Amino acid sequence: MLHKLLIYFINQLLKKTYDIVPTEKNRNSRRKYGLTIYDIEDFLKTISELDLVKGPVIDRDMPNEEVFIFIKEIMDGVNFYVKIKKDSKVPYDRIKIISCHD
Repeated sequence: MLHKLLIYFINQLLKKTYDIVPTEKNRNSRRKYGLTIYDIEDFLKTISELDLVKGPVIDRDMPNEEVFIFIKEIMDGVNFYVKIKKDSKVPYDRIKIISCHD
């Protein structure tokens, strides 16, 4: 199941059918390391099953949905925490990147 999710996730990134939730942590980490949205996209495309630390688990804010949590090195000595899920609030295929920060 995870392998299928990763393929789906990468395809949505390639098709630009995703949203990165603009939380303060997400924005601050991008600024702190001088990363553009394109850098984040490239980083997210490299996530693999080996980076999974938890999931699927129930989304604490949306208990009828599941999230997947990854931790992966984005640059030397800097790991990013990434939480993704399928966006159920839209009638078409879209993913939501809830977290992407250090």
